Amino acid sequence: MKEFFYRPENAWVGDVIPYYEDGEFKLFYLHGWRENYQDGLDHGWYLVGTKDFVNYRAEGACKIEGGTGHILKVDGIYHMFYCIFPPGKQLVCHAISSDLKTWEPIPEDTFAADDRIYELSDWRDPFVFWNEEEGQYWMLLAAMTKGPTNRKGCTALLSSKDLKTWEYREPLYAPNLHVGAHECPDLFRIGDWWYLVYSSYTGRFATFYRMSRSLNGPWITPKEDTFDGRAFYAAKSVSDGEKRFLFGWNPTKNDDLFGWNPPKSRGKDYDTWDWGGNLIVHEIVQRKDGTLGVKVPETVDGAFAKPLDVPFYKIVGEWKHRGDSLSCTSPYGFAGCMTRDDLPDQCKISSTISFSEQTQGIGFMLRTENTLDEAYYVTLEPQRDRITFRGYIMQSEEGGKTFPYEVELERPINLVPDRPYEIKVFIDGSICEIYVDENIAMSARMYDIPEGKLGLFVNQGSAQFSDVTILIRD
Repeated sequence: MKEFFYRPENAWVGDVIPYYEDGEFKLFYLHGWRENYQDGLDHGWYLVGTKDFVNYRAEGACKIEGGTGHILKVDGIYHMFYCIFPPGKQLVCHAISSDLKTWEPIPEDTFAADDRIYELSDWRDPFVFWNEEEGQYWMLLAAMTKGPTNRKGCTALLSSKDLKTWEYREPLYAPNLHVGAHECPDLFRIGDWWYLVYSSYTGRFATFYRMSRSLNGPWITPKEDTFDGRAFYAAKSVSDGEKRFLFGWNPTKNDDLFGWNPPKSRGKDYDTWDWGGNLIVHEIVQRKDGTLGVKVPETVDGAFAKPLDVPFYKIVGEWKHRGDSLSCTSPYGFAGCMTRDDLPDQCKISSTISFSEQTQGIGFMLRTENTLDEAYYVTLEPQRDRITFRGYIMQSEEGGKTFPYEVELERPINLVPDRPYEIKVFIDGSICEIYVDENIAMSARMYDIPEGKLGLFVNQGSAQFSDVTILIRD
């Protein structure tokens, strides 16, 4: 079955450079062949178009060999800024096009870091926009400042009147937080707020954002400063004039690209993450206080519209079943029920969940079987204000012998008793995309259990699961 979340044939999606024009999202991306497919094949920038994040039209290679960058249109000409990596250097490059397909590099516009404000080692991922306040272009870059500590990751700033000659300026944002450069910078404005987006693989591995009333800062760190968890990276955004969407990748665990897999690991679920994977699109939502959340795009949500018959039967605990809703009270232990039939390989699961005070955990068991342990657990944990993802090994005696982590993935969320929470889970083979309300997203992968049923559970408390549905594509 063809994957729902986009991936090119025999390759993977790396960093996405989104551009919107004439009703279509034109998604340039770094094409990841990886070692097993690369001989004799093109590398670098590829282009795919979509209007709905469901149907994609592949345009193929752009004949630009380089890393992440940006596209903008000025006076009818498209400008591409990107980076290249000759031995020991990182350089910013410039190319132009009249049709977004054939690009003409301008070698004389190539430049490196200045070695005065910025280190020569990191100088990549340019993002360019017109600053109306200054009447000139600004370029943001993933860079490293000069300084006494290795925490030199920053968002570099340059300015230009003509997109050719650039003035080096003090960093836009240099908080001394990250040992690595602030990758894939992105900047946009919604209402009174400016938002600076970047990704980092040091300290925490995620796409972050900061917010400010002014381009001159200060750049505020919100209470929750990421859009998703470990399995979503290098995200950049674009607006269609009404909504703004965030494009990142859900990494695979196929190839042990960095050589960190545990030597005796059983299966893939506990292997390390690769670079690149499948394209994931979140819609950005601005909250009343100016902070940002994400939700599933309406077109993706609506692509799964055919409901399946979902009868449940109890395994443990007393469950009440009325129509598409189930409830259970189990104040001193675990209770679970499950469907009769296996989950489809591609499907959407949804339910509105509420719980009582003192409840320890509630949620879904994905691809479970009758003993309710070999499953992927998606759990709301009210006592810790988080949603977590755990693989099946964590439910077994082997769980204490694996990596010394309590959970594989988690996202913070304010959980209030007796308040309904709408949870949507999208499954596409090994891909798992989880959304709570129009607020929280958590990406994951599921490799070692290829099939199984949907289960519901309550851990030491009581819960109501309303409108439990499993939908597939027509």
